[in-house]
Amino acid sequence: MVRAVFSVASMLPLAGTVVILILTTPDVFAGRDLSHVIGGWDAPVAISLRLDGLAWLSSALVAVITGMAGLAALPRKADSRKADGRDAYGPRFYFFLMMLVAGMQTVILTADIFTMFIGFEIISLSAYVLIAYDRTDKALLASLKYLILSSVGILFFLFGVFLLYRDFGTLSLVQMERLIAETGLDGSPIIHLAVSALVVGIGVRTAFIPFHTWLPEAHAYAPHPVSAVLSGVLIKVSFFAMVRLVGIFRGDYLMPLMMWIGGITAVTAVVWALAQSDAKRLLAYHSISQMGYVLAAFGALSVLSVPAAFFHAMSHAFFKSLLFLVAGSAIHMTGERNLFRMQPVGRRAPLLTLFFLIGAASIAGVPPFNGFAGKQMVVAALGTAYPAVPHHFGAAWVKVLLSVASVGTVASFIKLGRIVMPGPKGEGDTDGGPGFLLYLALTVLAAVCLVLGLYGREVMVVLTGLLGPDPGLVPDAAGVPRTLFSRPKLLEALQTVLLGLVVYFLVVSRPGKAVSHLLQRLAPDLRTVLVLFVLGLGLFAGVAYL
Repeated sequence: MVRAVFSVASMLPLAGTVVILILTTPDVFAGRDLSHVIGGWDAPVAISLRLDGLAWLSSALVAVITGMAGLAALPRKADSRKADGRDAYGPRFYFFLMMLVAGMQTVILTADIFTMFIGFEIISLSAYVLIAYDRTDKALLASLKYLILSSVGILFFLFGVFLLYRDFGTLSLVQMERLIAETGLDGSPIIHLAVSALVVGIGVRTAFIPFHTWLPEAHAYAPHPVSAVLSGVLIKVSFFAMVRLVGIFRGDYLMPLMMWIGGITAVTAVVWALAQSDAKRLLAYHSISQMGYVLAAFGALSVLSVPAAFFHAMSHAFFKSLLFLVAGSAIHMTGERNLFRMQPVGRRAPLLTLFFLIGAASIAGVPPFNGFAGKQMVVAALGTAYPAVPHHFGAAWVKVLLSVASVGTVASFIKLGRIVMPGPKGEGDTDGGPGFLLYLALTVLAAVCLVLGLYGREVMVVLTGLLGPDPGLVPDAAGVPRTLFSRPKLLEALQTVLLGLVVYFLVVSRPGKAVSHLLQRLAPDLRTVLVLFVLGLGLFAGVAYL
């Protein structure tokens, strides 16, 4: 009881965040940017915080997803000690979880680029501890790999900060934005290199190809609530930071590359997901794949790009957190991670089957859930790219890549669905099913998946008002789908499901299993990963001159 009280008390900072967000809602939704200076100095020397529409929405997403994951991790009487005698999730766990939240909120709210760097470092250290919290061999190795690669990534980011400070003489993002408008420095080669270094450094945290190699192990072998937070909001926070920086430094020239990387990431990651037999590794690869959709929408460079990217990122946060908690519960109940060897838990915990179906339908783009709405918004963003942009024609090919990824996603979750099948009779007599708090968290996440799907257009209109070209004005719904549930779109979703079923049977066939075993053994070593980082920097820096 005492442990539970202290654990709940450790989550009180989230309540403070929610109160602040509620109090600032009228100003933010009216298009006013709120700022606050801390540190005893005047801006820009002091640490400046900025709350605009993007920061408000991102902060709210962090608070909700972390709150649900923290709720699911609260100790129950049956789990007060782990089987090996170590403490279950208690105040120490929640301390590092709140430290992770502090780092994410710092990245979201800061108005100077060096404090953003500090926020990323806080995230690295706290995530390192949380990934390794269970102290299994694989978790320790995954956390070390994450720490190494995130440290390399942040060196690229710090290099970009150095170049910007050298040329602008300030670390304030507000002042940099003003100086760019006055001097036109955004067109200089050094600024191109600096922005590219920032994007590569953030790209490691966002985990799009080729900077994704740390994610499958980290998300798979972390404690189940931590996996939900890492996939639900951690990689999103890095992406939101990239959206802000690219906007400030006028990195529109990067958009064609980002759009294509998004499409390639979506397809490539889903192929690797199909090859997995570890339930959580399969989910981890789908985190990479779904971020491909988000990056493709952002790279479309249309009036809907940022709202559509945020909508799908938000949708992914809810359904992927739901899926990680369901899969984690099944692993906890069976003691097995291999989905071909796991004893199905559907008879013992039928509600898990329901929640899994909601999460699987959401990520697969099945109506009426939020994944279906999110993918419609991504397609709308790709379809309304500015005609003056030379890469507009490429959006059609990226749509094809995303359609292929959607088929693979359906096949993946048909494959994963075996973990929540009814199972043999007599299984229901086994103890150790999910508790009330976990079911409460799953209920909230599942409900949001449904609400965002049913009212996706209305939510998208609000997002265009907050994140569009003119925040605070009456949102222009031009480009937003008039209806999400038209007959052609429903038939397209049905076609995707049927093709996914065909792909599933191919994957579980004997030749398909042989290919899966081959793909599972293909993993780049650390040297190759570092070479990819450098090549990525060169690619992003050179694209300005193409």
